[in-house]
Amino acid sequence: MASQNHSVSIDFLEHPDRQLFRVLYGPESTDSSVSAQGSVLFLHAFAEEMHKARRNVAAQARRLAASGYYVMLLDLSGCGDGDGDFVEADWERWKEDAAFALQTLQALDSGPITLWGLRLGALLACELAQGRDDVAQLLLWQPVLNGEQQIDQFLRLRTAATAMTSGVAFDRKSLWGELREGRTLEIAGYELSSQMALQIARARLLDMSPPCPVGWIEVGGGVEARLALPSQNVIAHWQDHGVQVDSRCIAGEPFWRNHDATVNTDLQRATMEVLL
Repeated sequence: MASQNHSVSIDFLEHPDRQLFRVLYGPESTDSSVSAQGSVLFLHAFAEEMHKARRNVAAQARRLAASGYYVMLLDLSGCGDGDGDFVEADWERWKEDAAFALQTLQALDSGPITLWGLRLGALLACELAQGRDDVAQLLLWQPVLNGEQQIDQFLRLRTAATAMTSGVAFDRKSLWGELREGRTLEIAGYELSSQMALQIARARLLDMSPPCPVGWIEVGGGVEARLALPSQNVIAHWQDHGVQVDSRCIAGEPFWRNHDATVNTDLQRATMEVLL
């Protein structure tokens, strides 16, 4: 179907072992004034953050498509409309999903490819890009710096619902102990497997050196917002290793935490500016 100056198609990619749900935005074929600029593969955030961010992600995808990009929004295995259950997925399977989606996007032959990741998806995009020469750029929205940090934040949800009434505190040691013993934890409606948690926990941006330029964008609280110090440290480390990084901090609310968050037009504009 077509909408305004972009097209949208919704279908499944037929991976040998599973179906991968994707939405593909592209330039409107009847608009000869828009030439193909490249292709973008989006890798979403973790668990409920994925759903809360959909409005801002879809708005950015439409804007990119109207400017001549093909943009694939992929639902990883066990997430959204992705194949299987969340508890059956893990980091390695998600890397396989992303690699397969990248391969199908390359078949469009529509120019250089950008990997665009949000939160944990940014970490996944960086890991996927390692050792590849077919990724022109990384676009990172509010990247999670290490997987252990992401799992910690998720584990806190296990006690958040009862903390106000029962005084139960976050027991990090106990919960990580259960995961290391191979147990699956039910958290906020999701079943977090030991395998998934331990695999994600090993991923760290400081251990990676992107083989391509990086656009790094965070959303802060006010007009004078700056990148968090840990983010600055990672960027400095990458730059010391020859990585070109265009980093920015945009005023706005953390839309990945709020279903009702408005579309951040400043974020959209900054995103268009950092693309090669």
